[in-house]
Amino acid sequence: MESKGLTMVLIVLSLGAGLCDGCLEEERLALVQLKPFFHFIDHRVQYLNYDDSVEERESSSDCCEWERVVCNPTSGRITHLSLDVPYVETSYDLVDIVEYNYMGSPEENYWYLNASLFLPFEELQNLSLRGNSVAGCIANQGFERFSSRLNKLEILDLSENYFNNSILTSLSGLSSLNSLNLANNKFTGSNSTYGKANL
Repeated sequence: MESKGLTMVLIVLSLGAGLCDGCLEEERLALVQLKPFFHFIDHRVQYLNYDDSVEERESSSDCCEWERVVCNPTSGRITHLSLDVPYVETSYDLVDIVEYNYMGSPEENYWYLNASLFLPFEELQNLSLRGNSVAGCIANQGFERFSSRLNKLEILDLSENYFNNSILTSLSGLSSLNSLNLANNKFTGSNSTYGKANL
């Protein structure tokens, strides 16, 4: 009788062994480190109507349940991270929340990214940083750091920022990329119309 009970316990444990119980602590802590730069990382925007929206904090402490995060259900590792600036719908147009609430020109609010903060996300396949007023990367902390640990990254969206031609060198080592969106940045020269590219 005891062997049947033990067998049942082992079967139940083996059935649940392939599923993860939320995001990994290492990656949750990495998201917390990103929060000063992407304050909306754990927020969702609810559209009430064309002129009104509410931004609210996610209710779950499990980052895999957040609107901006997609995790691998087996490993619990983050595979998709959407850090686009939230947009609100108005009766006039889509308006960038940061631009809408910022008193002054967006150019006065640009900043430099420490891309190494994304290194804990080893299974990351899709990263979107659209519309964050990023002008470049901190010295020696650019996208060239991705090539060593983020070798599954296939889609990178850097559109609607303030990147210039200097970013191109740090992106050249990302051999796993299939799609790169650089539209609406500050590129100059004969190829100043950089946009979305399938690589």
